Amino acid sequence: MSSPATTLRNGILLPPASTSRRWWARILDAFFVLVFTGFIIGLAFALYGADAISIDAAARVALITYPLMVLLFGALYGCTVSPGQALCGVVSLQTAHGRRVGFWRGMGRYLAIGFFPIALLLLVWIFLDAPASDSAPIRVYRRTPQAA
Repeated sequence: MSSPATTLRNGILLPPASTSRRWWARILDAFFVLVFTGFIIGLAFALYGADAISIDAAARVALITYPLMVLLFGALYGCTVSPGQALCGVVSLQTAHGRRVGFWRGMGRYLAIGFFPIALLLLVWIFLDAPASDSAPIRVYRRTPQAA
């Protein structure tokens, strides 16, 4: 039916995309997530500045926008219509079937990728901040000027 180097999709043999095209598609999707997140957060705080919404509402928008954008772009990725894929001319398909990745799998993948840096930062912070079993508390003091 199809060789390992190609995938049959809608009666058309699709050759594998190059590594650079795949990475550019991911980078563009991440760029769009960040730009749209920044735009919506900026809009929320502009509305707060114009006294149209409260600071609490603007803060809620700021906290929920990034996860929602990650979910949205993950759903687009799963349905093979993410902007990065469209601009780079690639499509992500399941290897075994040649079908799209899927709505839920795409969102799960983007959530994992979108929050990996945050999880890694928390892990490093916990590791560096965790007290050792034999350590004494540490305090930091200001130096006093030396007498001449």
